Amino acid sequence: MRIFNAPEAQPDEPDQQADDPLQRFRNWRGFMAAAVAVNLLFTYGMLNNMGDTGVAIWFKVLVWLPFNAIATALYLVFMIKLGKASAANNQTGGPIYALLSVFMIGANWIMLITA
Repeated sequence: MRIFNAPEAQPDEPDQQADDPLQRFRNWRGFMAAAVAVNLLFTYGMLNNMGDTGVAIWFKVLVWLPFNAIATALYLVFMIKLGKASAANNQTGGPIYALLSVFMIGANWIMLITA
């Protein structure tokens, strides 16, 4: 018979972190890479729908403007999370991620205005 509440049966702290089922969702660099990929696919799809000038404004207002607002907020979060070193963010290259975020915000709004 095994007693699970005994102190010697409790796992140590590092083992509990290794068994964290949500660890894959806490990778901000991977999340940013996925966001950039989705953003590029969305921009490619929207530019292909801008051929008809009668409906292009509706695509911009109803689809692209809300997407840009959400993407801007997301890239601002990436700038905060990846721009400076913290306990959860132990990599180098923070300024590169901040510059990439600023570039993506600017590119989104420039593409919206010029399309």
